[in-house]
Parts: sequence; C-alpha cells; structure tokens
Amino acid sequence: MGLRLEDADGVLDGCTLDWNAVLDNDRILLHELDKAIVALSRDADGVTEYTIDTGQSRQTVKRTDLAALMERRSALIKEIAAIERELFGTGGFRRAGPGW
Repeated sequence: MGLRLEDADGVLDGCTLDWNAVLDNDRILLHELDKAIVALSRDADGVTEYTIDTGQSRQTVKRTDLAALMERRSALIKEIAAIERELFGTGGFRRAGPGW
C-alpha cells in the first residue's frame, strides 16, 4: 500500500475518494455487523433473523449466515487497520470483544 499506480487512461479523472469517509463508513458497518452477530448468537432469545440497517441499505441475515458475517467482520477489521495505517501512520485499531 502507499503506492499509487499511474492513471494514463484517466480512469480516476474527477474521482475524489474521501478515505476518511470510507473509514467512517467501514466503522459504521463493523458496528452493525457486531450487533447482528450478537443478536444471532444469543440462543435464549430465539432470534433467527436480523436486519442490518446502515442508513443506506438494509439486509436481512439469518443465523445460518453467522460464519459469513464473521468472515466479513474479519476482513473489515483488516481493511480499517490498513486505511488507518495509510491515513495516520498507525495500525492501532483494536476492538475488544468476545472471542467466539
């Protein structure tokens, strides 16, 4: 990371990607994923479906989707750490939580 490929064809002309906004959105999505995982992991509540609402979209997930949610969560944490490293020179993203 850190290297930018040359854009000889002008693909990125007019493209202004705000990495701080991407980071904020990733953090919101991570929070929503965490809520879904917790809700679906509770056996006592009997929740079998949960709707993830990011404010821009909604997606209903089921208990059978837990493995995919956990994989997406891990990938998102890595993406957040990579963006933070590029923006702030740190890789210090830490999230405390249960180790399931």
